[in-house]
Amino acid sequence: MRKLEINSSGAILAIMVLGALCVESVKAAQPLADIKPALATGDFDEEQMRLAQVIHKRVIDYQQIKNKTHNGQKQAFAAYKETLKTGVPFDMLPVKAGSFTWQGEQEGDTLEVTLSAFWMGKTEVTWEEYEPFMLSEVPRQKDGQVLDFMREHIKNDIDFIARPTPPYHPMTYGMARDGHPAISMTQHAANKYCQWLSYQTGHFYRLPTEAEWEYACRAGSKTKFSWGDDPADVAKHAWVGGDAASYYQKPAQKMPNAWGFYDMHGNVLEWTLDQYVPNRQAYFAKKKVVNPWVKATKPYPHVAKGGHWKLSLDEVLASARHQSDAKWKESDPQEPKSQWYHTNTPWLGLRLVRPTEIPTAEEMYHYWNSGVAEEY
Repeated sequence: MRKLEINSSGAILAIMVLGALCVESVKAAQPLADIKPALATGDFDEEQMRLAQVIHKRVIDYQQIKNKTHNGQKQAFAAYKETLKTGVPFDMLPVKAGSFTWQGEQEGDTLEVTLSAFWMGKTEVTWEEYEPFMLSEVPRQKDGQVLDFMREHIKNDIDFIARPTPPYHPMTYGMARDGHPAISMTQHAANKYCQWLSYQTGHFYRLPTEAEWEYACRAGSKTKFSWGDDPADVAKHAWVGGDAASYYQKPAQKMPNAWGFYDMHGNVLEWTLDQYVPNRQAYFAKKKVVNPWVKATKPYPHVAKGGHWKLSLDEVLASARHQSDAKWKESDPQEPKSQWYHTNTPWLGLRLVRPTEIPTAEEMYHYWNSGVAEEY
């Protein structure tokens, strides 16, 4: 056996190198996000992983094409307009990386949160954006998958993305449709819309985490509302306090917050990615977190933010948290009930997020597949 001989100076050098390597290993091992429970690294649904890989490649390829057309420069971190194949546009606004103090509902539930940069939808997603996803031309099973006998006839991978079955009645509940927020989708449906949209556009979209949503809502403020603490200013900024005869409104009719986002308080409640936990500091077991996400382990409750037009001022605070509930499907006549529609929520919608850093295909899989959809 060959022996390794090191003199004293060599030993010191070796220790220094080894120490440096250990430090780099620790750095590499540190998570870029505080995600709990940690994302699974195996046991993926084969079809869903294949679709995540297909979309990931489309997103990467599209970015490279755009970089080439801009002399190798990445897309500027600025507001942009995305236009769907139907010709419908929507606007995304930049949110710079930063930190804020996240105060929970319970005493002592305070976290210092650091977030990476992202774009967020200027307004809630409208029916014009959502309906082409919701109303599939391809016959589907109850879980949104293509019927088995149709699979060999499908030529485009976008049609393999799970999509809603037809609703039993118009999901506008007799209210206006044109230009208004899409409503009454489950969180699973919202996640799948983001996946479908990502394939369509070549940009990765998902729901915001609870922390991202509140950070964008506050827009640098530390007050109850994004506009301050004075409830007298609510009429300028939010649709709230409606009675039984009231209804939702077209986005962007009130004043935006300081970062340009409309209707962050009131109008329609908005989905986030997070499972609801009563005390976030206790859950993460630390006082400082980076890009936190409480990943789903059960179908209810998830966190929705912003309140809606029927709620009181205290229920639309920037910090207010609303818990999804199985009762949101009470009037659904099916057993088991639909994975796609909350039939008792004519005030529940969504808003998009696009992180500046493209996630891996495995991460995309987890953002779009909660793992609890079948239990809804």
